[in-house]
Amino acid sequence: MLKTFFQSLVAYLVLVCFSAQAFAVSLIRDAEIEHTLRQFADPIFQAAGLKPSSIRLFIVRDSSLNAYVAGGANMFIHTGLITATTTPDMLLGVMAHETGHIAGGHLAKGSEKLKNAQMGTIMTFVLGAAAAVATGKPDAAAAVVTGGQSLVGRNFLTFTRTHENAADQAALGMLSKLGISASGMVKVFELLQRNERQHVGSRDPYTRTHPLSSERIEAVRSNIAKSSIPEGKYPASLDMPLQRMVAKLYGFIESPERTLQKYPLGNKTVPARLARAVAYYKRADLKNSLAEMDSLITEAPKDPFFYELKGQILFENRRGKEALAEYEMASKLLPNQPLILTDLARVELEQGGKYIASAVSHLEKSTSLDNTNPSSWRWLATAYGKAGNLSMSSLALAEESLLIGNHKGARGHAEHALDGLKQGTPAALRANDIKLRAAEMKREIEDE
Repeated sequence: MLKTFFQSLVAYLVLVCFSAQAFAVSLIRDAEIEHTLRQFADPIFQAAGLKPSSIRLFIVRDSSLNAYVAGGANMFIHTGLITATTTPDMLLGVMAHETGHIAGGHLAKGSEKLKNAQMGTIMTFVLGAAAAVATGKPDAAAAVVTGGQSLVGRNFLTFTRTHENAADQAALGMLSKLGISASGMVKVFELLQRNERQHVGSRDPYTRTHPLSSERIEAVRSNIAKSSIPEGKYPASLDMPLQRMVAKLYGFIESPERTLQKYPLGNKTVPARLARAVAYYKRADLKNSLAEMDSLITEAPKDPFFYELKGQILFENRRGKEALAEYEMASKLLPNQPLILTDLARVELEQGGKYIASAVSHLEKSTSLDNTNPSSWRWLATAYGKAGNLSMSSLALAEESLLIGNHKGARGHAEHALDGLKQGTPAALRANDIKLRAAEMKREIEDE
């Protein structure tokens, strides 16, 4: 079942799942959702004096109301929190609070046991899971994780009340700087408290990692009462992106039946049609799925994410030539989106022939924009191989192996690449760098 789920979603909504002992997490990669989260988060990062590009956002498929930061500048947001969000200020408040932890250096001030939650360990899990996507074998991820460093459980951190209060105050400052009301923070606190009361004995993960108190909630309410910013104020431009994100997640995560109940035919809004298109797609009802997508594209012919989703629907239904046109349009409208470029290249590779060179070009660009996606390196290796460039294919496999923590594979592929690369070239220098890093990884494992 897991393998089928991977195959059905990999082109557009990539779900990578893995587990090791008691720890289990599922990550979602999606161009539109990541773009939307960046719309929310980047202004907050800037208000905190942080460089947005230095902070990575991860979408965790988990129904619980949770968000956390770990391993430095890494923010994890659960789908359960996103889909429970009814107004943008709620998600803005959570992101501002988590940013407060990053800006305050609270992770660095944590206890000794949190050393296992450093970036290298987290990325063993986060990027190691992508082995399932790259190889088409979900079990590959589990193998990578089992061989990686140990990781604390689902809840990476339990912050002290002092840190929580400091993060709250930092969040209030960021929101005020952006002219956004902190009422969204109160809405989230109230939602968490209701959820906690409903689950006595199994407290919500957020309240375990972020202990709530009446004093904290009253402090935020007091700030709202004294603020000159109107209560409930936030950028109205974020309403539709939030609704689309929630609808899309709901469509992919929930059953088609539940999606169609939540978004019935009488609802003609953009989010509803988007959710129904996904639900029909999951039910193999291609006619109705494409009809919903065509209606959306007709109304918004310059929206790249509609073309991308339509491309996925067509590609997963073995209509590659038609899918190619949709992905090409998505890439034309949003030329520097690495996930779209990778998916476009995958369709091109399936077409073969004259499209191979284009696939190589698109994957080279994708990996230059985001060099942390193992599946892009795997597809680039495939593209180089089809183009007859075996040395560069080996180098791409070395990059992938390095990312998923396979030091033996990284060294081996780098050595194969060096056999055919001219010394002194950028590619040869990179291969040598990978060999050195692979040796360091081996020593780190042996020293544990």
